[in-house]
Amino acid sequence: MENNNIIQVEVDSFLIKKMSFIGTMQKIFGVLAIIAGAISCIGIVTAILGIPYIIAGVKLFKSGSAFTYAAYSNDGKFLREAIINLASYWFTTLILILACIVFYVIFLIFIFIFASQNYGYLR
Repeated sequence: MENNNIIQVEVDSFLIKKMSFIGTMQKIFGVLAIIAGAISCIGIVTAILGIPYIIAGVKLFKSGSAFTYAAYSNDGKFLREAIINLASYWFTTLILILACIVFYVIFLIFIFIFASQNYGYLR
């Protein structure tokens, strides 16, 4: 009986270089995301967005590390870990983007209400 749950990939030096590059870029952007999230946590309200940004950065960094290990060890478990962490990063980033849109809309509503009360736009 054939097992359909196995994907085979031919690993050559070009793929190893590209996987290593992807891993390095993910680690760099993961660190930058963690730093940006930490800076966002300085404010009380902005910490609502900063904490998920830190979590996303950690997931991206872990994915990058696993990509680098997968490139040089030819071990499928590292590639699996990289993909799982990358999917988790994208899910967290999606939630973060949606939260930013909601906060932006709420901010615009408050600005509109404040401007209309102080400058008489709705009178």
